[in-house]
Amino acid sequence: MHFISKEALNLKKQITNLSQLRNLIFCALMIAMFIVVSFFDIPITKSIEIRLGFIIIAAASMLGGPIMGLSVGALGDVVKMIIIGGKGSSFFFGFTITYALMGFLFGLVFYKSRITIPRAIAASICEFVISIFLNTYNLSILYGSPYKAEFISRLPKSAIMLVINVFLLFITMRALQAAFKHNHITVES
Repeated sequence: MHFISKEALNLKKQITNLSQLRNLIFCALMIAMFIVVSFFDIPITKSIEIRLGFIIIAAASMLGGPIMGLSVGALGDVVKMIIIGGKGSSFFFGFTITYALMGFLFGLVFYKSRITIPRAIAASICEFVISIFLNTYNLSILYGSPYKAEFISRLPKSAIMLVINVFLLFITMRALQAAFKHNHITVES
């Protein structure tokens, strides 16, 4: 079994697909859903939140591949900041990069592939690594706090969410994959 499909690595075709109106509309819909879901983020402390927007990024990545995942992650973060602001914090481009990276990696794991527990684990590990290392680094720069202190304070939440995210991704991506297939929803040329 190949873990990354050949189609996930065909970035040129994904760019071509994304340039079509139908697929651009789907991408815009995913960005809008990302923004709506962000209203339901659960703040725990100044630098710790439970966010569910990654599920929308994963759905876009599953249907449109790494390029659509990257686009939804990056544009979703920027448009969200323009529309709803930073909920008391300023815009920080580092988070845009991490959302884009997350979308790209989710696309490598989920695009044109059957949703399985190992794939959900791989995607959750991607989210965990990005959250605990890159987002912690971003927060330490944004708030001027020591990286090590941010890392230690975020580690328990991130470790717990790693396990929860496996199940969230497996259940939602499996259901969405079945719904997309049943309704003949694809992102193709």
